[in-house]
Amino acid sequence: MTILPVTHDDVTDVVRAHIALQHVSYAHVADGGHAAALWGTYDRRVADLHDAVDAAAAARASGREPEATHWVARTDRGAVAGLAAAFRGVGEWEHDLFGDAWRPSGAALCLDTLYVMPHLRGARLGQRLLDTALPDRPAYLWVIAANESAMRFYERNGFAPDGFVGRSGPGWGDMDMVRMVRTA
Repeated sequence: MTILPVTHDDVTDVVRAHIALQHVSYAHVADGGHAAALWGTYDRRVADLHDAVDAAAAARASGREPEATHWVARTDRGAVAGLAAAFRGVGEWEHDLFGDAWRPSGAALCLDTLYVMPHLRGARLGQRLLDTALPDRPAYLWVIAANESAMRFYERNGFAPDGFVGRSGPGWGDMDMVRMVRTA
């Protein structure tokens, strides 16, 4: 497996894989409209990821760390095996979803995405992706509360629930979610 930054050539594969992995990961807890809602975001996600690739390239060219990094793991045959993304700051969706109840996590980085194809889980690819996206850096993330295996994985990597919980909202299946923070 190789893990590389996402390029424009990767964008459509990455977005398709991301949506499919979100659906598969949460099909056991999400309502029936979850998959349709995810696929309804395809065009926007493609445009946003192209913009993120451009922004990361511009930052690197000027010697700055990108605001967001997106990674794709591919098999030797080129198939998408996993994805990771991290960004500095707070996602707009957090402020939109929580409004005045939102409170800061104390970490400057957010792990936005970490997915591995189901048949590769347990093969340490998730660990490699996490280490690539956030090498021993303080960060926070959101995890669906029913995804106990993901919570255990993040706990092994120094993340702990910080007490801030909520629901994912109607566009994301209105599921319970937990914020986890790694301080060092």
